[in-house]
Amino acid sequence: MAKDADPRAEWSGFVTALRGSKALAPAYVLRGAERWFRDRAVDALIERSRALEHEICRHNAKDPEFKAQALIDDLSSSAMFASLRLVIVGEPESLLKKSGSAESALARAIRGFVARRAGTVVLVGDGLRADLAVVKELQSSGGEMRSFRKLYERPPPWARNADPRSTELVEWLLARAREREVKLSTDQAVLLAHAQGNDLAALDDQLAAISAGGSEVLARLSAAAAGSPGDVCDALLAGETPRTVQAVETLFSGGMRREKDGGRETDQNALVAILLGYLRPKVRSGLAAVEFVRGGMNAEDAAAQVGITAFDKTLRAAIASRPPEQWRTMLDDLLAIERRSRQGGEVDGSDFVRLALRWSRKAAARAR
Repeated sequence: MAKDADPRAEWSGFVTALRGSKALAPAYVLRGAERWFRDRAVDALIERSRALEHEICRHNAKDPEFKAQALIDDLSSSAMFASLRLVIVGEPESLLKKSGSAESALARAIRGFVARRAGTVVLVGDGLRADLAVVKELQSSGGEMRSFRKLYERPPPWARNADPRSTELVEWLLARAREREVKLSTDQAVLLAHAQGNDLAALDDQLAAISAGGSEVLARLSAAAAGSPGDVCDALLAGETPRTVQAVETLFSGGMRREKDGGRETDQNALVAILLGYLRPKVRSGLAAVEFVRGGMNAEDAAAQVGITAFDKTLRAAIASRPPEQWRTMLDDLLAIERRSRQGGEVDGSDFVRLALRWSRKAAARAR
């Protein structure tokens, strides 16, 4: 399966084509889960249409006041006060479905509108399929299709650099901050992404708030950010102390998101148990792999031998860089924390910060 196009490249291509043309295309299909890009594309088309003095008609099938007949009329009639008409159809998926073998009324109206060269029709929706017959026809008639998926909020599994600062979401935030002339460091962008989630419209609003409120807004975000046990685990294994400290602080101050209900788990004992559950099997696997390396096997084969997938690049890199003695120490450190937590002793984020210092890259280098 082909990888979905980068929505930032799709947006750039859309803007370039729009600026480079003297007239609008006969049709635009704006699809995909990231509404921020879709909404901006619609706004750009409306702005251009106004400059060209086109009549603008907007419809959304999910609007409570939507009337299908009004949409069909706008597609079937001529513009009253302009030579051409821009007809925007939001969320048209259900209206484009066939009834048995019969084509839908909307599909027929769109075809007639384009054939008459009555203006530009814009289809906008999350679930619009690229293989719909009407979408293919629009493209063959000179229309454009732009697909805007969600930006990746984690490094893709094929990336060599698993640093959360290199994700598409963080890169977009930094670029958008520059557009808005907002001073935002990479670490602040990571914090903002953790706090707000993968919602570009909300993130854009936060950038506007930062522009107005400065450091106070970022301070509030730091307190509200949700953390990730996986981020803590990866940072610890990579031996990146500053990154680990930030990830630990975010997790224990803001909790972690629960997938089932969207709420947050903030109980300290639960977070400790979850984090140990992430770390323990990875450290045990790392120790087993380095024993195979000591026996003469190369690091890649050793990782595969103990069941570490190719996607876990952080753990594979740690196997190649950490000596066996440190893996044993790491496991002892974890088991000591686990025993203390099970025997009623207090365990909190500071214990994992101490692990960050003991497991740092410098510590690994000294242990060799």
